[in-house]
Amino acid sequence: MSFWQGTVVLVTGASGFVGSHLVNRLLNEKAKVITISNKGEKYSAKKTDLKGSVENFQLLGEILKKYNVKIIFHLAAQPIVEVGQTNPIKTFEVNIRGTWNILEAARQNNIQKVIVASTVHVYGDNPKVPFKEQYFPQPSRPYETSKACADLLAQSFADTYNLEVEIPRFVNIYGPADFNFSRLIPKVIKSILNGEKPEVWDIGSVRDFLYIDDAINAYLMLAEKQLVNGKRLRVFNFGTGKPIKIYDLVLKIIKLTNKNIKIKMENPPEERSNEIKKQYVSIAKAKRELGWYPKVSLDEGLMKTIHWYQENPQLI
Repeated sequence: MSFWQGTVVLVTGASGFVGSHLVNRLLNEKAKVITISNKGEKYSAKKTDLKGSVENFQLLGEILKKYNVKIIFHLAAQPIVEVGQTNPIKTFEVNIRGTWNILEAARQNNIQKVIVASTVHVYGDNPKVPFKEQYFPQPSRPYETSKACADLLAQSFADTYNLEVEIPRFVNIYGPADFNFSRLIPKVIKSILNGEKPEVWDIGSVRDFLYIDDAINAYLMLAEKQLVNGKRLRVFNFGTGKPIKIYDLVLKIIKLTNKNIKIKMENPPEERSNEIKKQYVSIAKAKRELGWYPKVSLDEGLMKTIHWYQENPQLI
């Protein structure tokens, strides 16, 4: 019997891009999945969708008890940097309060393991790239700060209460069925497929982009791999280790779509005027300790993503 067969798993943020892919993979692995989102409730033998929010501590405790949850994937978040700038309070409520609610509910209900989604953004504008796990978070903007707080809360619960916690820090994740068109790759693909010039303003910035399947493999591997030597906490970076300039990425997407189209240069919006120039991670630890490595190249991942949007034009 596989690790996942019959295992009861709670996924927060299940209606989001990464969360929905994670749920589908868990179902394929025969796990019993419980989700929380602001959408309607649905019930089946394999999956239970519950309406609610991670800001509701009482609800979280009731769910963990009622369904005898063993593993939590905490992905629920306000994920948009610009929204963090314009609405910091809501960002803090979801990203910080939501995380401590999950951790405390897990502690009170003896949950086997909690995987708390984190991000490359926690490192802030650190000039020492690639970022390594031992670097202390040094965020500046509200979104980065909210994720760094969530990251540190997770570490605190592991150290103080012996709660088993995994913290994956991901670079930018992309792939099919991402409907958040404020993110670079879906935004650029949408513009090109609609015959419009893609608007780009941070052409000199350097980023890393990880295909969704590789990210989901990382999530499952973290849950499956047992912590050793009495450890209750692990932190890992996940990326490709092959950063690329934003300008070069957009040119690559244009080339892969076979479109004769130019880039439209724009000034950055006020809320993104202090953009970090270089933001990517070392993945040596994940390779060494987990045996994880990215399997999908940028070209292959972009082609899969472009094809999906081409085959689903009604959704863009």
